[in-house]
Amino acid sequence: MPGSEGPPQPISAPSAAPTADPAMLARAKSWFAQLQAGKIDRSQLGTTANTALTDAKIATVAQAISALGSPATFVQTSAGQQGNISYAIYLLTFGNGTKLKFFFAVDSQGKVQGLQIGQP
Repeated sequence: MPGSEGPPQPISAPSAAPTADPAMLARAKSWFAQLQAGKIDRSQLGTTANTALTDAKIATVAQAISALGSPATFVQTSAGQQGNISYAIYLLTFGNGTKLKFFFAVDSQGKVQGLQIGQP
């Protein structure tokens, strides 16, 4: 019928597994390994992140996650941008079945602005 647009079309659901940026994924994996080892490259951190990430916090995190070994899987679950900061959230699964969420954020200059490990 002229002027009729028909029934509303369904809204497509967002992709369940967003495509990961290979460079961001590589940096996130590298930073997770650094945290597990308890040795980080502070030259890659933004000022705020460098101040917040004290040696004591690094030691505590390393103690909590070092025994897990390398993640068996490192899968991006979401990503986005806020201002000049790009971020990604990854689901890490380890050989013993443990799962962790890893938040990783960098600014437009490539400085790490956020790191967070938690329960999925």
